[in-house]
Amino acid sequence: MKKIVKTALMRQHPIPQNILDIEFKLFTKFTLKEFAYLAIGLGFGGLMIYLTVKGIIPGILGIPIFIFSSGAGIFLALVPINDQDADLFLKNYVTAITSPTQRVWMNKKIRDERAKPLIKPTKEGTLVHKETPEKPKIIGATQIPEPTEKQEEQVKQPVTATPASFLQINSENISAYQFSIKTLDSLPGNINIWLCTKNMTPIPNVIAYLRDKKGKVLYANKTGPNGYFLTNKMWDPGIYTLEFQHPQYQFPKVQLILVDKNVKLPIKINNI
Repeated sequence: MKKIVKTALMRQHPIPQNILDIEFKLFTKFTLKEFAYLAIGLGFGGLMIYLTVKGIIPGILGIPIFIFSSGAGIFLALVPINDQDADLFLKNYVTAITSPTQRVWMNKKIRDERAKPLIKPTKEGTLVHKETPEKPKIIGATQIPEPTEKQEEQVKQPVTATPASFLQINSENISAYQFSIKTLDSLPGNINIWLCTKNMTPIPNVIAYLRDKKGKVLYANKTGPNGYFLTNKMWDPGIYTLEFQHPQYQFPKVQLILVDKNVKLPIKINNI
């Protein structure tokens, strides 16, 4: 007797399930929602049969609607799928096939490509690299004058960049700096710069600024592993200034006179 009592005491009691299932039941396990599905489906199907018998709608239309409506009502009300109500299963199924399931591992390469430029504002309101001292050196001339027609005619060949000058690229000499790439059509903008060394090695992590002729910053970004600075916009013809900052390399300040808006060819700029 003691052994039987001990065994009974050691037996695990079942844990109650669905303790929050408090949905209202009309009778037995038939809920109000299931009754509504059944009533609407059979009711609408019966209406279609009535209209068909009265000759208001043709039988080729009324009978299929009756079958579909009645079947849908019975299915949603009485048929469980994987221990779930049919409507809940269909809702979860639609959510599963419409929600994205692909995940991309954010490795170091992708992080570097998506990293925001390390820039900070100065007291004058301009943007500079975070490692730049409080009084950074300005590469090139202190102010770029707007070119006159005579100056544009004189610039026939690429200007050799020096720390005390700027590089002017216009319609006459731009072909000397442009080059073609296979993914040219996929470029979203028309001011695309490739920064490299004199040995044609790409220079990443260069902070690049695009300014208008008044000096206002229009776009700023950091070059990726391949050394590209892409502005991602079709800019209107005009005079633009490009400035580059890097802890190790120096670049000329570039004045770009954009004439043709539809040309996307990248422009190669070497370090000084």
